[in-house]
Amino acid sequence: MHSDYDVIVVGAGSFGMSAGYYAAREGARVLLIDAGDPPHTLGSHHGTTRIFRSAYTMGAAYVRLALQAKRLWIELERESASLREEHAALKGPLFERTGVVSIGPIGSRFIRTKLESCVSFGIGHRRLSAAEAREQWPGLFTPDSMEALYEPDAGILYSERILGTYRELALRHGARLLINTEVLSIDDGMDGYIVRTRSGDYAAKRVLASTGAWIGRLLTELRSVSPVRKAVGWFEAPRSLYGVGQLPAFIINNGGDEEYFGFPDLDGEGLKIGRHDGGRAAVYGEPLPAFGTYAEDESELRYALDRFLPGAGALRSGQVCLYEQSPGERFRIGEAAGRPGLWYAGGGSGHGFKFASAIGQALGTALAFGETSPELDWQVFAESG
Repeated sequence: MHSDYDVIVVGAGSFGMSAGYYAAREGARVLLIDAGDPPHTLGSHHGTTRIFRSAYTMGAAYVRLALQAKRLWIELERESASLREEHAALKGPLFERTGVVSIGPIGSRFIRTKLESCVSFGIGHRRLSAAEAREQWPGLFTPDSMEALYEPDAGILYSERILGTYRELALRHGARLLINTEVLSIDDGMDGYIVRTRSGDYAAKRVLASTGAWIGRLLTELRSVSPVRKAVGWFEAPRSLYGVGQLPAFIINNGGDEEYFGFPDLDGEGLKIGRHDGGRAAVYGEPLPAFGTYAEDESELRYALDRFLPGAGALRSGQVCLYEQSPGERFRIGEAAGRPGLWYAGGGSGHGFKFASAIGQALGTALAFGETSPELDWQVFAESG
């Protein structure tokens, strides 16, 4: 039994690595355990980029959390400047202000609720008609039946670089990282919890379970979180229309749940696009079928390109990843009922990374001190699902 820890984080992905860093920064003796070697391609954080925006459709708690997350991303950028100079893999920005445009049917809930959050929280924005959007971004076709909402201060997070930064900073604050180690169970102990793995058992007073799409295997509270395979593609695209400065990151709602997201060509690798809804169920213990295994991997993305970004060309490359899908796409964050000191964070549902800094800070405080901080509306997220 290894018991030299105050805190154990099970699953060192976006939520877990961030929480481990903040707990270690507060002086806690932290052990991070991950089934891979983060950043890796086994979860939800790879693929280089994630959209950051503050206007949200899911209520005030999410908007407040996004605004706190933005402050922390800027702080992390400053704190890690020297670190990123020392490590080639971490060089480059963590956040890039490209703007984000949301396009959806005129008067739809998709546009209306984002606009309401902008007004309520003083988020900078512009509302554009279809004609105005087409003039602003010639490569992005906005049908007359749609309108656009633009956030000029939103942009792109470099997800793998951020995870690597959190990892290095956590280690510098004394945390230990155990890689390529599967956790079998989290059991009650004499004074806290025992985390059982194939390579030994580890004990700590407080534990965070943040194992992404497979979190329901460890905690009954999160059995509603399901693993969903998602496909993302990079396509040939003229940078004169689709490069940085010519096209912001984008989210397109084609009515109802049908929704796409994407990024301009950042580094010559192509225009990136994915579909937010849909996907196929993933099976525990089986590798994710590679991109192109199913016809819809490319055809659904091609449909969206032909309709909304018609200047895009051939597929360059594709990847698959996992969504940890929760009912209503609502996060699950809190303390397990009847098990004080056992915390959980899951249900990112494909839109969680942007919040990882704020979620990690709140959980890091809870793990280090055993008490919650006011930055996160705990009741909202604990009751979600």
